[in-house]
Amino acid sequence: DIETFGEEDFSRYAAALRILSGSVLTLFLQGKRPQLNLLTDRLMLEEMNNCNAGWKNITLAPDGRFYICPAFYYENEPKCVGSLKTGLHIGDACLYRPDYAPICRRCDAYHCRRCIWQNKKTTLEVNIPSREQCVMAHIEREAARCLLDELHKHGLFANREEIKELSYLDPLDTMD
Repeated sequence: DIETFGEEDFSRYAAALRILSGSVLTLFLQGKRPQLNLLTDRLMLEEMNNCNAGWKNITLAPDGRFYICPAFYYENEPKCVGSLKTGLHIGDACLYRPDYAPICRRCDAYHCRRCIWQNKKTTLEVNIPSREQCVMAHIEREAARCLLDELHKHGLFANREEIKELSYLDPLDTMD
């Protein structure tokens, strides 16, 4: 239900991530290596990391048809992109690649889900994320940035470059 998120939901999400971040930090300080994808994935990534639906991955559904991702199969009017009998036919296949996504190609919220299905559902385009997706990814990015700063203070993850602080949560706010 991310498309229904409002400012209060985003604030609560950021607060929850701060609490989780404190727990993750405590575990690191105890010598453990916790993994919580919303916080720790960004610490390890140097480039976009998501499902790559329609670009590197395709779904073969039980009906013998290909879909960009499983979510498209489960829609009321499934949109297949071929079948085992007819082959794979993706129109405008380049649009599924991050380098053809005008917003995503400049973004460093590398752990973002960049959900093609959610994009299509909310913006009617496969390569343009909704505001809600971007804001959630940037809230997670900021929480990871703060966590990394705390880890650096304790001499942990010294080999990882800091994550730069941003003045926005939605990249569209920076577009002219």
